[in-house]
Amino acid sequence: MAVAVDGGFIPRTVGEERYFVATYGCRVNQADSAGVAAELERGGLVRTKDAREAHLVVLNTCTVTHRSDADVRKAVARLRREAPGAKVMITGCFAQRDPTAAAELEGVSAVVGNAHKSRLPVLAQEVLEGPRDGPIVVHTEMEAHPPGALPVEPVTTVLDRTRPFVKIQDGCDAHCTYCIIPDVRGPARGADPDKVLDAVRTLVERGYFEIVVAGIHLGTYAYTRDSGETLQLEGLVRNILEVPGLGRLRLSCIEPMAFPLGLIDLAAAEPRLAPHFHLPLQSGSDRILKRMVRPYRAVEYLALIQRIEAGVPGACLGTDVIVGFPGETEADFEDTVAFVEASPLHYVHVFSYSDRTAGSGRGTPSTRLGDKVDPRIIKERSTRLNAVGKAKWARYLDRQRGRTLPGLVLEPNPRDPSRVRVLTDNFCNVDCEAASLAQGQAVEVRVTGREGSRLVGAAASA
Repeated sequence: MAVAVDGGFIPRTVGEERYFVATYGCRVNQADSAGVAAELERGGLVRTKDAREAHLVVLNTCTVTHRSDADVRKAVARLRREAPGAKVMITGCFAQRDPTAAAELEGVSAVVGNAHKSRLPVLAQEVLEGPRDGPIVVHTEMEAHPPGALPVEPVTTVLDRTRPFVKIQDGCDAHCTYCIIPDVRGPARGADPDKVLDAVRTLVERGYFEIVVAGIHLGTYAYTRDSGETLQLEGLVRNILEVPGLGRLRLSCIEPMAFPLGLIDLAAAEPRLAPHFHLPLQSGSDRILKRMVRPYRAVEYLALIQRIEAGVPGACLGTDVIVGFPGETEADFEDTVAFVEASPLHYVHVFSYSDRTAGSGRGTPSTRLGDKVDPRIIKERSTRLNAVGKAKWARYLDRQRGRTLPGLVLEPNPRDPSRVRVLTDNFCNVDCEAASLAQGQAVEVRVTGREGSRLVGAAASA
């Protein structure tokens, strides 16, 4: 059998099939893609970095907004043009939310829900064996699986990343009114801490300097051993920091209602814990927070980030905000803008609200709320809040001028061979004048200025 690509053919020999994984969405999806790759390679497939060379393309999808779904549809259409002979499998959250819609996309050979990713190697071989009457669909509702049947498995496969993600938690029990995640990810559950530590040790031994721990609702991490002892996030972080040779540990997004306050003192005392905290706000209007069923009010969120700012001076503080939630008035939006402007926050990720309906027809509670906001107003508000966020980020970057910061070389600057791109411990990107530095190398960088949303500087030893 052969696969057509760009008018030619890729020979296919059993046991030598090439696969390509494309990832959409959050850091947890990045970690999940590494797990998908590990499963496929255990099944005998060989990875390629070019989808046009692949016999099998796996799209690990997101479905948080309608734009996430649109990205998947565009990707499938692009693959039909650029790799017409490749078999396409869709997995991840879009596949879980609406497997019927995913299977109806022209050119899709299989749809695999989140609970069945471990079956990908077997399903991949079925897909590669030849034509079928229609796509394979393997899907069950997440609520059909008890938490014990959905283990969180940290993996040590790394897909072209300088900073590997280690997934320690999955699922969510919060049920905010706008969020589809509990439907597509299932209940909150934590990884075995021994497996987490083994994964971190392995990655450190392979030479990775910075490890990022990720989870859907990271602050709720908990694992109860057979002895009855329960370990929570702060305890696990302390254990990870004891791994010999670890250069830096970074925490991904933590919801404010589950932020362990002990992390503040730990970050202040431990330079290997990155001074960077991302805590989703979602709205600065108490009325909208109540409609979202967020279990805090704006003043409580403000008190938390002020406490972090005081305890970890100079730490980078980021957030997510949803614009255009049903019922959001101009006054509600202005409350959010005023909150962001007056707060210690340094950057804002702005998301436009969109209804999320599961494939079963069950939508999130917000889909049933009245007073939907006109999409044109949502777009205009998003533009305004993005401008506020960009101005705050520029001010934070300007405060780094003259400082020497610990960083990690991410990659060469593709537009300037005399520079490399460095990520500092406080989440600033620096174009650094030291092309001889190697990718993945720890470096002290002296900041000399700012160019747009990036800093510029030089290696302190240069």
